[in-house]
Amino acid sequence: FAGYISQVLKNYTDHACDGEYVSLRCPHRTTISIQSSFYGRIVPSHQMCPSRYPHSYATLIKEDVACSAGTSLQKMLDECQDRRSCQFLVNSRLFGADPCPGTGKYLIVWYKCRPNEYKSKVACEDDKLRLSCKKSMVIAIYSAVFGRTQGGSLECPYQNLGMPMI
Repeated sequence: FAGYISQVLKNYTDHACDGEYVSLRCPHRTTISIQSSFYGRIVPSHQMCPSRYPHSYATLIKEDVACSAGTSLQKMLDECQDRRSCQFLVNSRLFGADPCPGTGKYLIVWYKCRPNEYKSKVACEDDKLRLSCKKSMVIAIYSAVFGRTQGGSLECPYQNLGMPMI
């Protein structure tokens, strides 16, 4: 049981170079929850995903190490979110327009494994939140957020900050 809980609460990172398969997997009774994703290149190829072709020193100098595809997160959400596993071949066509033609790229994915069954609670500012469970059960906090979610619903009313209402 403890091993299962540690797998569920763990933050996973996986990466694959262009032309390789990326494979995300979660334990039984959990699904993939994509946290973040990057496709492009921000480090030189001698540090990550070296080129398959021999390069001269002059070619390495010109390598684009400031390119990324803005579609990476949405593509990972489309491919893997809420599935137990997913696998696909990484290449620039998958992410739309090539952000840096001629430069070898890679995908990095950060994800968690969300339990299929879970409870969530909301407490507003200055409120107390009480968590409890049945005897012989254990509370495992999967995630917590303080503040308001971007574009999310308003769970708590705005507090009177001493400003007049308009």
